Amino acid sequence: MLRPTITPGTHPIEQGQYILPTLEINRLMEKIIQIIKDGGPGMIVYGRPRLGKTRATIFAVSYLPAELETLIPIFVADCKSYKVPSAEKFYRDMLHDFFFRFETKKDEVVLRSPIVNLMHEKGERSNLRRVVLIMDEAQKMTEWQYNCLIDISNQLMRKMIRMTIISIGQEQLVDRRSFFIANQKAHIVGRFMPKEYEFKGIRSVEELEYVLQSYDESEYPTDSGWYFTRFFFPESYDEGKRLKDFGKLLFNLFLEIRQEFGITGKMELPMEYVAFTIENALKTYGANGMGGDWLSMLEWRDAISRSGYIDSELLSEVKNIVPLKPRKLRFFLLMGSSSCHLLMTRT
Repeated sequence: MLRPTITPGTHPIEQGQYILPTLEINRLMEKIIQIIKDGGPGMIVYGRPRLGKTRATIFAVSYLPAELETLIPIFVADCKSYKVPSAEKFYRDMLHDFFFRFETKKDEVVLRSPIVNLMHEKGERSNLRRVVLIMDEAQKMTEWQYNCLIDISNQLMRKMIRMTIISIGQEQLVDRRSFFIANQKAHIVGRFMPKEYEFKGIRSVEELEYVLQSYDESEYPTDSGWYFTRFFFPESYDEGKRLKDFGKLLFNLFLEIRQEFGITGKMELPMEYVAFTIENALKTYGANGMGGDWLSMLEWRDAISRSGYIDSELLSEVKNIVPLKPRKLRFFLLMGSSSCHLLMTRT
């Protein structure tokens, strides 16, 4: 088979425009499916930055119609921080994220109506009469934004449409949930945060092998037989070599590099940096780059270095250091025979 001719820079690996399944995504998908089947109102998905939570959730949710054998409309919105918050701004941003055209100068009620109508229209096409709303960067959301979502949910309920909200955010999202519970905001927790899922990075050889195998089995162009690994290393692939075979070696290399740089935190590889590493290896040393036969561990080390993983982990370590409280300064006057001296000590 002739290697397909693809315009340079347009392969998914070169553009970074692809989502591959991981074991963690599979676990998340099972959790979301369970909530949908149980009729749950929502859940929070949280974890440290760069784990790929957003892309993983969208990937998992996109498979819901196939898994449940029915259409489920999915809406995605980004949470914003507002210097001067207002319902109008919140609804306006949601409509913009939904690619819905509207006049800018509208009040709260007028802006909320098209959101409700759009979700109602899409929800009626589902046998479950349900829509899914994904709120990204949800740790930014405050009580008044949740109240806006309550208004939307109430109006949809009157139209016999249920809305399941999946809030994605960093670990602060759990603190927000605890704050609402402590301050008797059970109506917010019950509607949007009754369940939680901690999204994790790659923590084992098995999980890394699964990711690498996804590159061995994902193809472009579609139905061409030219899998990602094969496109960049055609001869080695045809000889039976696979990225999956590097699983244990690559995992141990990450461990080794962490030790070299004194990174002591828990081993949890963010999917974003794993993807950057694999992309760098394929692009730099494959057929579109140096044209090497196959990858060496030295080249994998270079790919990890260029991914930004080391810098990110070192920065994370610095952020986790608890700063010491500044000690008070005390001054003592020492009297000598011919002069006096000022002595400063820290206590």
